[in-house]
Amino acid sequence: MDRKEVIKITLELMKEKKLEKTTIGEIVKRLDLSPGSLYYHFKNKSEIYKEMADYSLEEITRNLNEVRTAESNKNKLFILTRALIKFLEEREEILFFLISMKGSCYLEEEIKSQDFLINFKNILLTEQQDVNHKKRMLLKLNMFLGSIYEVLYDSKLVNGRNLAEYEIRDIHASFWGNEILDTKYNN
Repeated sequence: MDRKEVIKITLELMKEKKLEKTTIGEIVKRLDLSPGSLYYHFKNKSEIYKEMADYSLEEITRNLNEVRTAESNKNKLFILTRALIKFLEEREEILFFLISMKGSCYLEEEIKSQDFLINFKNILLTEQQDVNHKKRMLLKLNMFLGSIYEVLYDSKLVNGRNLAEYEIRDIHASFWGNEILDTKYNN
């Protein structure tokens, strides 16, 4: 058994059964393990959830790092917004987990989405910007991420549909302004 396999299976189970119904018993049953084998690798359910959070945020960051090559900051903002939404639509299990764990009592320590947001902010900002501008950007990014979760919860998890391109443009415009985007994304 590999720790990553436990994380992936638990993410799938959580999406199927909901957070409160995903038990250690269900996890070991799906993995065809004994509880002792699982506890050898993880001391408790909170440790599994913590590692799931780390895995989820690493996956998002890795995906966003692939789109860092946009020419202008405005295009970069749109491309990053679109990439984040498309990633979370593709990886419903990660979306469901992040939404479920927000403010949950199941984690001994809070999910460090701040780290992910700092990485996102660093992609967007240049070194010349002052501390106050960077703090405002981090606040805006927190609101942005919360809104993305809400919109995708309704569209993807409740209604089973991906956002249309115009909806992604609307989300981008509501947070980052209504500047003209690269024409290949305006169709």
